[in-house]
Amino acid sequence: MKDLYKVLGLLPQAEPEVIKASYKALAQKYHPDKHPDKKILFTEIMTELNEAHEVLSSVKRRKDYDAAWKKFTGKHPETAAKTATAKDPAHKPASTKPPPPEPAPAPKRGKHESVLKNIDGNKLDEFQLMQIYRDLFGVEVQIQQGWTNHYAIKVDGKTITYNFTELKKRIIDKLSES
Repeated sequence: MKDLYKVLGLLPQAEPEVIKASYKALAQKYHPDKHPDKKILFTEIMTELNEAHEVLSSVKRRKDYDAAWKKFTGKHPETAAKTATAKDPAHKPASTKPPPPEPAPAPKRGKHESVLKNIDGNKLDEFQLMQIYRDLFGVEVQIQQGWTNHYAIKVDGKTITYNFTELKKRIIDKLSES
């Protein structure tokens, strides 16, 4: 039996609003359309996320699942989480997020090594990255706020939207070229 709370990265006592928010964030992150090179893997991940959300977002289905989980493991999910934490104060719930995509090969270093090092080390905030993008490409970057921020760039009258990772990748690629 699959631990649906772990699939969504939640503790069993999570509120319905938290379940919904976790599902939305993970669905955006792992949607197969965002990973065309690994569509089959991310389709499987989305199937698990959808199943977990479908069960845990329904009061009746969640109650039935918790009862089945208790019968399967001998512990109620909430009790199991509290017991694990009580036994080991340093215990943190295991990461339940699907595996991240494989990292890109390290960019070539050159005269921009310190900037690339700061980008790789996540030492720059989004405004600093927007300024670097503006300086490199000569276009203004607008933030589109939402569950996760996106960044809009106008090129030849067309608006192109990137997420934070894509914005960083374009900067790293451009700096690595020069």
